[in-house]
Amino acid sequence: MSRGTAATRAHVRAAWAPVLTAAGVEGQALGGQILAVAHQLAKAPLRGPLTDPGRQAQDKADLAAALLTGRVDDRVVELVSAMARGRWSAPVDIISALHDLGIEAILEGARADGTMGSIEQELFGVLDHLDHDRELRQALEPSRRTTTEARVRLAEQVFAEHISAPAMSLLRWCVRHRTEGGPRRNLRRVIERAAAIQHRTIADVVTAQPMTRPQEERLRAILTRRLGSQVELNTVVDPAVIGGMRITVKSHVMDSTVRSAIAQLRARMAG
Repeated sequence: MSRGTAATRAHVRAAWAPVLTAAGVEGQALGGQILAVAHQLAKAPLRGPLTDPGRQAQDKADLAAALLTGRVDDRVVELVSAMARGRWSAPVDIISALHDLGIEAILEGARADGTMGSIEQELFGVLDHLDHDRELRQALEPSRRTTTEARVRLAEQVFAEHISAPAMSLLRWCVRHRTEGGPRRNLRRVIERAAAIQHRTIADVVTAQPMTRPQEERLRAILTRRLGSQVELNTVVDPAVIGGMRITVKSHVMDSTVRSAIAQLRARMAG
């Protein structure tokens, strides 16, 4: 990331932090509005004029205010105006920054009313549902055969009655935002951010049989000591591993499964 974009991000975040703290639970609504603004800017060619280094900073801020005043909360208007005053090396950088700020605003608002853990679990539930429903998973992934809004409507039809409004706002973003790995990767990104805000680490644990409660507690204690932070286990049962377990923390994998041992043995014999 260029120094211009990084400096603007840091400046905006520093100015926004006390506003978000003062907003408390309203952060959830503000975050939803920020993500909606990011979506509209991504659809229209407006991000170019808002980030054009050849235009005066105040001209860009005035443009942002003219576009948003009366449509979103004044605090969001001021946030986007401040971002327009900054310097961005590429127009897409302002969209990425809005995504991050919107997600964090929803999560911080949820932390203020004590529901962040619930939202995290709701999104875990959506992720698990997609892992087990191949047809739905493929239907929500970016495709030339369907529009983004059609995929969002499908997600709403399936999940809106079962998860909270803030969680649904985050899920809409996960479906709209194009990235390698699709909605599942975006869901994981949001869940990991929620865990980080709560000073916890997520460990994915794959076993052939469901773990007992005592086994989960022992593993959680071991990982907490090793990682130096509270650990949340995301357990998955996969009979294909045969025995043992595979633990993934971010990009680090600890694989002691029988399947892995057999694969290693075969590789040595073949070599």
